[in-house]
Amino acid sequence: MTTHPTDLELLQGVARGCERSFSQLFHRWAPRLGDFLTRTTGSREVAEDLVQETFLRILRAAPAYRPHGSASAWIYRIAVNLAYSHWRKRKHAPALSALPSEQHPRARTPDSDGPEATRQRREFLRDLEDATRRLPANQRMVFQLKIGQGLTYGEIAAVLGCPEGTAKSRFHHAVRKLRAELREWDGAAMREPDDATRSPHSDGRRSGPGSERIPRERRFNG
Repeated sequence: MTTHPTDLELLQGVARGCERSFSQLFHRWAPRLGDFLTRTTGSREVAEDLVQETFLRILRAAPAYRPHGSASAWIYRIAVNLAYSHWRKRKHAPALSALPSEQHPRARTPDSDGPEATRQRREFLRDLEDATRRLPANQRMVFQLKIGQGLTYGEIAAVLGCPEGTAKSRFHHAVRKLRAELREWDGAAMREPDDATRSPHSDGRRSGPGSERIPRERRFNG
């Protein structure tokens, strides 16, 4: 039975200068980071640049990495810090891009597949995107890590360096604000996924921004 190396094992390989480990880590993580950064910055082009910068930082920092927490939280933290830095440079935090349609609540209509339902759904998604734009940056980040990436509150806390209760509170505040903003949509219900919900990208096979280029700024020996 084929076993796949863990993220920690791949990071340790990168630290030793193993090109194969870096390539495996890149192809595992680039799609999900591209998806995450596209949604948090609102720009596919910006996301591609930030994915590249994330892996350059992983490359530089891997030799000094010590596994005090999960390797995935460490990788996400690098991407999150780059997203915050991007927001600060722009002097405002952009909206999250629309989440995949299957993750959005549905407005109730008599015929869920009819043209009227389709029109209402599009209007609801536009209203939801507008509402996320008005969320505070910290709440928006937790909302995306929870809904878009499927992280648990414990994982979000590790990524953001905050208590688990703080992560949970920020998410619940975000959901309440979105519900208030979207209260005219009587048939729509904002879901609050439990911690059993996992990311649909966990196998790393989905393509996404940043998944086609691998930084070659460093020559490997392994």
